[in-house]
Amino acid sequence: PGLAASGVADGAGDMAAAAAANGGTAGGQREFSALKVTFYELLVRQLQDDGFVTEAQSLAQQLHIEPNARVERDALLEAYGKSYKWAFGDEQAGAWVPINCSPVPPLGPNDRTLNLDTPPAAPPPASVPTPPPPAPSDPRRQPPVPPAAAAAGRPAEQPVGMNIPRKAPEIRLLYTASHKQACRSVAFSADGRSVATGCLDGSIKILDCARMRSCAASTEGPIGRMRVTEEELSKPVTRILHDHLLGVTCLAFHPTNPTLFSGSVDKAVKIFDLTRPPGHKKAFSVLQDVHAVRCLSIHPCGDFLFVGTAHQAIRLYDLQTLNCFTTFNQAHHHSAGVNDLRCTGDGRVFASASSDGSIRLWDAVSHRMLNTIPKAHSGASVTSLRWSRGLRYLLSAGADGRTRLWDVRNGQELFSMGFGPRACDFGTAVFAGGERYIAGSNSNARVADVSLFDAYTGSPIFTKLGMHQMPVHALEASPVDNTVMTGCDDHNARYFSVEDRNNP
Repeated sequence: PGLAASGVADGAGDMAAAAAANGGTAGGQREFSALKVTFYELLVRQLQDDGFVTEAQSLAQQLHIEPNARVERDALLEAYGKSYKWAFGDEQAGAWVPINCSPVPPLGPNDRTLNLDTPPAAPPPASVPTPPPPAPSDPRRQPPVPPAAAAAGRPAEQPVGMNIPRKAPEIRLLYTASHKQACRSVAFSADGRSVATGCLDGSIKILDCARMRSCAASTEGPIGRMRVTEEELSKPVTRILHDHLLGVTCLAFHPTNPTLFSGSVDKAVKIFDLTRPPGHKKAFSVLQDVHAVRCLSIHPCGDFLFVGTAHQAIRLYDLQTLNCFTTFNQAHHHSAGVNDLRCTGDGRVFASASSDGSIRLWDAVSHRMLNTIPKAHSGASVTSLRWSRGLRYLLSAGADGRTRLWDVRNGQELFSMGFGPRACDFGTAVFAGGERYIAGSNSNARVADVSLFDAYTGSPIFTKLGMHQMPVHALEASPVDNTVMTGCDDHNARYFSVEDRNNP
């Protein structure tokens, strides 16, 4: 487009017409389009600029064209350089628009959030003399093993990155919810009191987080009981919803009202009223689409719903009228399906991840695209997004088997996390432990569990937590504490805590 504005294509139509008049061919061999004629004009000009005058004259005579004299020197080289950088994702699409968002609710003095501008303080030195190193047979030399792995009769992977002078976090399995089929979606309520899990059979379970913690406490401690009845184990499940014909792919709680939104492969968004008696399993409203629903995100004001489907256009629903809108600028649409949508806490910006390999940031008010990160995961599909609490960073996971952390103030990648094969069907990652850690998972059978990384360095801490033996599809962190919920293809959803032992 920039070259055309400089007059490159002004004579392309005339050249093509001349080629057609010359027996319908260019050089007596074939007929060229106007775009190709323009390319050869630039090619001849580039040969002249590089000193290949004889070769340029020979090619111009064979093609019956003249070198383009209306462009600057090395115009073809510059165009190629820009295209090369774009193809490999090394150049942003235009100038990066700074993202200025404010956390809601505002950050308090004691809130622990990710801030790479100020590295975390090292653990304080001990006030007592350091004991001599233990004997080689001392079991204290072994790295900590998550209790979930010990309960399963197998050790967790050894913590790596132990050069960091910090203790590994404590992982405690609190509750396991069983499903009839694979669990593919998880969502916490805004107050952190409830969590919803979605299953491939179309069912949804609502669980009470306090009751799940109570189940864990009933079997721990000096007076804990070693056996818990089936009835006690089912108490955290407050209700079961079932109104989808196919698997549930995404869930979202309303930020203020007792309402749950669910999306499914059956191309519908169902809206459930959680104030109804537990016996009511059907939705009170349906938003029907023509494509499978992949992701949901509710605007913090509670009046609008963002929906991503297998189609490239992001849907915006007015929850008062149920009218659907999309951006008016067709060029802003993704070129493939939308896999994840996440809105900032103040409602000013939302981010989208797509199978076209890009991440896009949007103005949530005007629905206009602000920034784009092309080929964010080396061209692989981007499948998961999470904002940091302070809204400075964006966490993404993709089908390249890697998790990446981005600085939204300048659009730069800070570091990449992951191991194993660089190909998978999906990946997801969340902040955990007060954003001190990053928990990630993907569909690689060799990983097939949740991994834990240091959010400040990207170094792996646990390659496997010992929670699952099959791929973990859903992963979500509580907005109010250090707990995480997983959804796995082994038909289980596990609720566990990540406690930083460096900051008791």
